[in-house]
Parts: sequence; structure tokens; C-alpha cells
Amino acid sequence: MADRREPPPSTDEDSDREDLFTDNGKKVKQAPSDGSRTSAKSLIEEKISPDSGCETGTVESFVGDSEVRSKELREVGSFLAEPPRLASSAKDGSNGDEAAAAAAASLNAEDDPANVIEILVSDPKRVGDGMNAYVVYKVTTRTNVKFFRSCEMSVSRRFSDFLGLHERLVEMHQCRGRVVPQPPEKNVLGMTKVKMTKDETSSLDFVEKRRAALERFLNRIARHPDLREDRYFIDFLEVDDDLPKSSTTSALSSAGIARLFGKVGESINKMAFAMSEPDQWFEDKQEQIEALDRELKQLHASLEILVIHRRELSLNIGQFAKSIAVLGSAEENMALSKALSSLAEIETKVEQLTADQADTDFYVLSELVKDYISLIQSVKDTLNERVKLYRVWKDDETTLAKKREAKAKLEQQRKMDKVDQADQEISEWEEKVTKSQESFEEISRNIRKELAFFERQKARDFKATVVNYLQTMMNHQQQLATYWESFVPEAKLIA
Repeated sequence: MADRREPPPSTDEDSDREDLFTDNGKKVKQAPSDGSRTSAKSLIEEKISPDSGCETGTVESFVGDSEVRSKELREVGSFLAEPPRLASSAKDGSNGDEAAAAAAASLNAEDDPANVIEILVSDPKRVGDGMNAYVVYKVTTRTNVKFFRSCEMSVSRRFSDFLGLHERLVEMHQCRGRVVPQPPEKNVLGMTKVKMTKDETSSLDFVEKRRAALERFLNRIARHPDLREDRYFIDFLEVDDDLPKSSTTSALSSAGIARLFGKVGESINKMAFAMSEPDQWFEDKQEQIEALDRELKQLHASLEILVIHRRELSLNIGQFAKSIAVLGSAEENMALSKALSSLAEIETKVEQLTADQADTDFYVLSELVKDYISLIQSVKDTLNERVKLYRVWKDDETTLAKKREAKAKLEQQRKMDKVDQADQEISEWEEKVTKSQESFEEISRNIRKELAFFERQKARDFKATVVNYLQTMMNHQQQLATYWESFVPEAKLIA
């Protein structure tokens, strides 16, 4: 856990957010990075805490009705109520209650209005030219958590810094049973286009998608009760200096090739080792995770098709509007010509409205589904760490059994001079078995808490996103109805 430091009172005034990606100062329209996202000003009401000097106001996106929160916590408690079924350890019967209590404590901490970290990623700017160019993002953090130096801070980070942060968190926390959110995937083609093209507008879409994904990545870490306190994560947000570079930025690097072979080796080991699951709860959860993964991938594929069709529809409506405008200019009947011209104007508005609907399909709904597909992969990676520890435990038990057999043979052969050494080896392996079993039971308890946290966040994220999506689509439809209602009187005047 990070050292706690008393931050000084904040004296900076809030400033409106402006996101740019050009070398000549062109403004870029910001896409929503999450369905439930609001501006930083609306998230934190400015009140000064006597103990920390930071803002401790109500945070609307995290703190809701107390009755709803209590109900959610009770649901999480019942989600974890079934105790583990590890027959090898009698003390495991209390694991379910412990996991439920720990999960409830984490959720209470997250809902605390004095425990807020809100992160904005903005101002993507290209630095350099040609293949040496890269994009730098401004990362702004606003918080009232005591272990940060200040209530508001800004640093500059490039994409490799985000990958380095992910590597560090995986290295330190995944082996302990924690689910680490994944950053956006590397896109060599998209980034090469950004580096080489002189037409900045053609690469803005790629940069904006990556910016929004990086912001969601950081905020998911900030919402995690354990990851948010990692020293490296705090430095990532606070220290405006160079960080250790990621070894994953180059697909053809030696580290990348070693990582590829490592994954192949892990896959072979998983196929060769069949885990006899001692806990039915985990077996059920793995089946649920696999089913959820399949369904989300199908949903994401459908959403991608919907976005493509909606954008094609927008282009076709634009062509239709132009054709109607040409027809109206050639029409001799003045009333009909005026009506056709009005229809062309309305169709042009409908074209833009349809394009906005396609953006909503993508940025609000499709990106959330994509995020959860990557989160499910993180859950699978964490579950695989548990399988590794189980294998270590069973391998240690097998070695211990062999040591005992060897001692028995020595006793039968009257080689008493070697029995003492055999006893010492047996004691060492008994200690190893105990430690490996404890490690396995610890990661099992942690994963139970992580899955409870994952389920609750999933419900919250999808609820907020679907509500936002429906409201946006209803607004679009109401606007569409308004357009057509305004055209009806002109259509009736055609003689």
C-alpha cells in the first residue's frame, strides 16, 4: 500500500476541457468514453476537508441512493454465500463468509464520496515526424484520496507508458488473484497512418478511439480497491517524468518473441494438465464466464454490422437529399419546387442525425461491449493463475509422496544412516506442500472477491450505458419527428 501523504489545499480553478489532436491547433470533437461519463465539474462538488485539504463533495457517478446500494451489497453477499468445497482443508468452510465480508467492505469503500479518483485523458498531440512520431496524451486526475500529493494533477503520457503500467500491474497483482483491466490493443496499421499521413483529419478517428479507450482503462483501475493503491499507478498519475518503457510496444522485439513462446508453452501445459476442480463454485463460474464471453462477442459483431449499416444509410440519405435538391431546382411548379427544396434540407438534417446515431451505437454501446470482452480475458488469465498454483500444490504432494516411499525403502533395506536425511527432506516438502496449499486457498478467496466486484461493476456499467443509449436514441427520434412535422404544412400547400 502506498505511503499516505497529506496533500496541500487546491487553489486551481476548474477549467473547461479542450481536446486537440493536430500540430496546427484544430479542435477535435470528443467522444464519450463511457456510457455513464459526465464532466469532472459535475462529478466533484467543491468542499474542503479539514483532514486532507481535498475535495470531499458528493460524486454523482459513484454515489447513488442508499437503499439501492444496500440492496446491491446484499446481492453480492448472497453471490458469495456458498462456501468453498476444498475437502483437503477443514478451515476452508469459512471462506465464503470471509470473501463476502471483504467484497462488501471493498464496495463500501468504492461508494464513499471521500474516496474518489476521476481521470480524464485529453489533448492528444503528435510529436515528431515520420516513423519516429508518436502521440502524447494529457492525463488529468482529480481526487480527494489522501495518498495523492494534490487534489488535481496533470501529466503527459504516451501509449507505451500505458502498456508499461499494465505490465507492472499484471506482474504484481494477477498472480495474487486480482483482475487487471487491459489497455486498448496495439494497432500497427492505425498508428502507421497517424505517423505518415499529412492529412490529420483522416487519422483523428483512430486517435479519438484510442484516447477514449485509454481513459476507460485508467478509470477502471482507479475504481479497483487494490489496484488504485499500487505505487506505480500513483506515480503514473502524479510524476510528470519518464517512466520505464513497456517491452510490448514492438511486436518483433526479443521480449515480444519470448512472450509469444511463453503463451504457446502455457497453452500446451493447459492442454496437458487436466485440473480436478475441488470447488464446484469455480467450475460453475468458469462455465458462466465462457458463456458470457461467447454472447458478448456475438453482440459486438452485431453492433459492428449495425454501425456499418447506419453509416451507409447516412451516406445514402445524403445522396438522396442532393438528388431531391436538384429535382426541386428544375421543377417549374413553384409550390412543388419549394416543397422539394424543404424536403432536401430536412433529409440533409436526417443524414447528420443518422450519422450521430451511428456514433452513439459505436462510442456508447459497442465500445462498452468490447471493453468487457477484454475484461473477461483478464478474468480468464487470473483463473489460469489459480490453475498454476493448483498444479504446483499437486506436484509438491506428488514429490512428498515419493520422498516418503523412498524413506520406507531405506528402512526396509536397513540403511539407517540415510533415514535422517530422508526425514529432513520430508519435513522440507511437507512445508512446501503447506505453503503451496495456502497459496492456492488464498488466490481462491481473492478470485471470489474479484468476481463479485466484476459482476457488480458489469451490472452498473451496463445499466448506466443502456439508460444513456436509450435516452440518446429517444432524443434522436424526437428530433426526427420534429423535422417531419415541420415539413407537413409545406407538403399540403402543393397545388
